Amino acid sequence: MMYRNFAIAILLAAPIIVMGVQSFTPKVHHDEQAANAVPPPPPPPPVVVAPPPSEPVASFAPPVSDAGQPSLTPGSGLPDTSVAPIVNPTPPTSPGMAPPGSPNAEP
Repeated sequence: MMYRNFAIAILLAAPIIVMGVQSFTPKVHHDEQAANAVPPPPPPPPVVVAPPPSEPVASFAPPVSDAGQPSLTPGSGLPDTSVAPIVNPTPPTSPGMAPPGSPNAEP
Protein backbone atom coordinates (compact mmCIF):
# COMPACT_ATOMS: atom_id res chain seq x y z
CA MET A 1 0.00 0.00 0.00
CA MET A 2 2.88 2.31 0.78
CA TYR A 3 4.42 1.73 -2.67
CA ARG A 4 1.09 2.54 -4.33
CA ASN A 5 0.83 5.85 -2.48
CA PHE A 6 4.44 6.67 -3.35
CA ALA A 7 3.80 5.95 -7.04
CA ILE A 8 0.71 8.17 -7.08
CA ALA A 9 2.63 10.99 -5.36
CA ILE A 10 5.46 10.75 -7.91
CA LEU A 11 3.03 10.81 -10.84
CA LEU A 12 1.38 13.94 -9.46
CA ALA A 13 4.53 15.74 -8.31
CA ALA A 14 6.80 15.06 -11.31
CA PRO A 15 5.06 17.45 -13.77
CA ILE A 16 4.97 20.17 -11.13
CA ILE A 17 8.69 19.76 -10.42
CA VAL A 18 9.54 19.86 -14.14
CA MET A 19 7.49 23.04 -14.70
CA GLY A 20 9.15 24.68 -11.68
CA VAL A 21 12.66 23.85 -12.89
CA GLN A 22 11.85 25.11 -16.40
CA SER A 23 10.65 28.44 -15.00
CA PHE A 24 13.96 29.04 -13.15
CA THR A 25 16.44 27.92 -15.81
CA PRO A 26 17.51 30.39 -18.52
CA LYS A 27 15.85 29.97 -21.88
CA VAL A 28 17.95 29.33 -24.99
CA HIS A 29 17.20 31.53 -27.97
CA HIS A 30 16.79 29.37 -31.05
CA ASP A 31 17.42 32.28 -33.44
CA GLU A 32 21.01 32.73 -32.25
CA GLN A 33 21.70 29.03 -32.52
CA ALA A 34 20.32 28.89 -36.05
CA ALA A 35 22.50 31.82 -37.17
CA ASN A 36 25.67 30.28 -35.69
CA ALA A 37 25.04 26.77 -36.95
CA VAL A 38 26.68 25.80 -40.23
CA PRO A 39 24.58 23.44 -42.31
CA PRO A 40 26.30 20.10 -42.85
CA PRO A 41 27.36 19.29 -46.41
CA PRO A 42 24.99 17.03 -48.30
CA PRO A 43 25.92 13.36 -48.26
CA PRO A 44 27.70 12.06 -51.36
CA PRO A 45 25.54 10.17 -53.84
CA PRO A 46 25.63 6.41 -53.39
CA VAL A 47 28.02 4.53 -55.63
CA VAL A 48 26.32 1.79 -57.61
CA VAL A 49 28.52 -1.27 -57.88
CA ALA A 50 27.41 -3.79 -60.48
CA PRO A 51 28.66 -7.37 -60.35
CA PRO A 52 31.08 -8.33 -63.11
CA PRO A 53 29.47 -9.99 -66.11
CA SER A 54 29.52 -13.75 -65.84
CA GLU A 55 30.67 -16.00 -68.62
CA PRO A 56 28.08 -18.36 -70.09
CA VAL A 57 28.16 -21.89 -68.71
CA ALA A 58 29.64 -24.41 -71.11
CA SER A 59 27.46 -27.37 -72.01
CA PHE A 60 29.68 -30.44 -71.64
CA ALA A 61 27.36 -33.29 -72.59
CA PRO A 62 23.68 -34.16 -72.85
CA PRO A 63 22.04 -35.39 -69.64
CA VAL A 64 22.18 -39.08 -68.79
CA SER A 65 19.18 -41.00 -70.10
CA ASP A 66 18.38 -42.72 -66.79
CA ALA A 67 18.92 -39.67 -64.61
CA GLY A 68 16.78 -39.68 -61.50
CA GLN A 69 16.48 -43.48 -61.41
CA PRO A 70 18.04 -45.47 -58.56
CA SER A 71 21.43 -46.86 -59.51
CA LEU A 72 20.94 -50.19 -57.70
CA THR A 73 17.57 -51.89 -57.71
CA PRO A 74 16.73 -55.12 -55.88
CA GLY A 75 17.87 -58.10 -57.94
CA SER A 76 20.31 -56.20 -60.10
CA GLY A 77 23.59 -56.19 -58.24
CA LEU A 78 22.49 -55.94 -54.62
CA PRO A 79 23.84 -58.77 -52.42
CA ASP A 80 21.40 -61.10 -50.71
CA THR A 81 21.13 -60.92 -46.93
CA SER A 82 23.01 -63.66 -45.09
CA VAL A 83 20.71 -63.76 -42.06
CA ALA A 84 16.95 -64.09 -42.16
CA PRO A 85 15.03 -61.48 -40.16
CA ILE A 86 13.99 -62.52 -36.66
CA VAL A 87 10.22 -62.70 -36.46
CA ASN A 88 8.44 -63.82 -33.31
CA PRO A 89 4.78 -64.52 -34.15
CA THR A 90 3.76 -64.64 -30.48
CA PRO A 91 4.96 -61.66 -28.48
CA PRO A 92 5.63 -62.22 -24.77
CA THR A 93 2.44 -61.82 -22.78
CA SER A 94 3.60 -62.77 -19.30
CA PRO A 95 6.51 -61.39 -17.28
CA GLY A 96 8.17 -64.82 -17.35
CA MET A 97 8.31 -64.79 -21.15
CA ALA A 98 9.78 -61.30 -21.44
CA PRO A 99 13.45 -61.14 -22.47
CA PRO A 100 15.92 -60.33 -19.70
CA GLY A 101 16.59 -56.64 -19.28
CA SER A 102 13.22 -55.53 -20.62
CA PRO A 103 10.90 -53.45 -18.43
CA ASN A 104 8.38 -56.32 -18.37
CA ALA A 105 10.86 -58.93 -17.08
CA GLU A 106 10.56 -60.21 -13.52
CA PRO A 107 13.07 -58.70 -11.11
